[in-house]
Amino acid sequence: MKNPSKILLESRRCIDEFSQVELLTDLTWDEEDAVWYFSIQVHQNFEGKNIPMETVWYVTVQDIFPNGKVKIFPAVNGGITDTFYHQSNNGIIAKNGLWREGDICLKDPLESVADINSEPVHAMERMRWNIIRLLEWIDKAENDALVSMHDNFELPDVVELQNKYIIFNEDCVSFMQWEDAGAKLGTFKMYHQGNNQYFIDSFWDMRGTLCVQNEWGGYVDKNDKYMQEGIWIILDQIPVINRWQAPNTIAELKEVLGILWDSDIVRLLDKIRDGKRHLFLIGFPIPKLFGGETENYHWWSWMLPVLSHHNKTQKGFRPNKIGWYWRDCLSILKDDQPIDWCFSENWNQRQILNRGMFDREVTKKSYAIIGAGSLGSAIAELLVRSGVWRILLIDGDTLSVGNLARHTLGIKNLNHYKAHELQKHLEEINGHVRAKAVPEYLSGTTLNLLNPYDVIIDCTAKDSVINLLSQIKSEKIFLSVSVGYKAERAYFSYHKGRHFNSSMFDSRLEDMTKKDKEQMKKDGLPWDGVGCWNPVFPALACDMHLAATSAVEMFVQLIAKKRNETFNCIFQKKYGMDGLFAGYERI
Repeated sequence: MKNPSKILLESRRCIDEFSQVELLTDLTWDEEDAVWYFSIQVHQNFEGKNIPMETVWYVTVQDIFPNGKVKIFPAVNGGITDTFYHQSNNGIIAKNGLWREGDICLKDPLESVADINSEPVHAMERMRWNIIRLLEWIDKAENDALVSMHDNFELPDVVELQNKYIIFNEDCVSFMQWEDAGAKLGTFKMYHQGNNQYFIDSFWDMRGTLCVQNEWGGYVDKNDKYMQEGIWIILDQIPVINRWQAPNTIAELKEVLGILWDSDIVRLLDKIRDGKRHLFLIGFPIPKLFGGETENYHWWSWMLPVLSHHNKTQKGFRPNKIGWYWRDCLSILKDDQPIDWCFSENWNQRQILNRGMFDREVTKKSYAIIGAGSLGSAIAELLVRSGVWRILLIDGDTLSVGNLARHTLGIKNLNHYKAHELQKHLEEINGHVRAKAVPEYLSGTTLNLLNPYDVIIDCTAKDSVINLLSQIKSEKIFLSVSVGYKAERAYFSYHKGRHFNSSMFDSRLEDMTKKDKEQMKKDGLPWDGVGCWNPVFPALACDMHLAATSAVEMFVQLIAKKRNETFNCIFQKKYGMDGLFAGYERI
């Protein structure tokens, strides 16, 4: 028989400190979930309008306590049955039959990013902290204070049973498109991209009219062989029961939909009676803040079972819509059947770049990068990770094994054109990126490919490229980024206007580059394998990324501030009195 540790026993005794908490059952080991648990009864002195005055809870603790998770669940007998804000789906009963799965969220939302009001690590303090937070949660739930008008909106917890990822693209613009379309149900098309990822392409109404088109970048292959269809319905509000619980069964979904089930849903089901499983999307408007105005639609995705079709009909009925309907009701879509929810997520550009996105003045522009080597690839990746989505890559070189010391690409990309491989890499970073690759060196015949692009970034450090760029007569933002010997320095030049040429470079840049060349002759260069004339430029990957980051930081600010003049600078590595690296210094 398994016994609890001494630390766990001592920590559990903190329950005696709370006058409103009574221990009902002591520590017991649950073999199914591999946790220790004990039950408590909480007595609260309030009206009991939302929460009963006495409630029963189960506290579960992992065997590695004080490490591991501590969770608190409502009891099946004597606990709460509704689902509240900041609580998991409370409509499911645990396998042991003792508690519901609606564990309550006791953490501060800023704990994970700023370590604010974090859970203690000491055993006794940690147990006490969880009980205190439980009492605070109960009090807030009773007084409708779990969320306020200033809190960011959070969706109800959906229990996903299907390992499929349904990806859609909704924002305030598509919200207006939905309002204009006025449709409430219909069919949709999506593309399967592997890795269980399904990208929604377009929504159509029952008459076959296009309602909303989702836009994606080069990552989504819109080949007909990857295209699948499903059905959708839009509701006026979030489909929840028991306050804030997402439906878990067909019966609960019917309760939410009401008369829509026997009218609109039946019509939709008749669209997909082909012997295959199809997705059913349920959409609803959501706000940015609790209590705020709705500003975009969210979709929950449900994988339907194979519906009745052809001669698969209810016994005693003909193979028609009525026979299919009754077979569905009695055998396929029974009330107690769990809903096969899939994981669904909004991959709108602003949604997925919440953690860091450039100014709109930067992201709205298109970029052409000449030179897809270590410096150019790092700059390109920094751009697309922060919201740039239109980018051209020009480089006639292929990736060799020696490049891997500093390049953003990997072994699987060897012996292929850097431009092509980097294009695919960038499109895999952000589903909205539309990259183009030109596997050639810039020349007089390829120069015109730069015409549609707003920003031209030269990462080649070659005078011949600057001479070619000087032939461009239209106004653009020109950037030249390169590194000095061993990447001790980074050279940066910015020009907005016409007639970009080498005469715009600061004389200091020329003096420094001359010193670099002299130093290279003096030191000698490492060689790329055995052979004739195979010298390589020495620099560490971290140095190239440092140079790329500094250059991006600089030109992003210049573009955002709409600087019109020519700007040159040199970033020089700086070392402290102890000889250790101290950062880049602009000189």
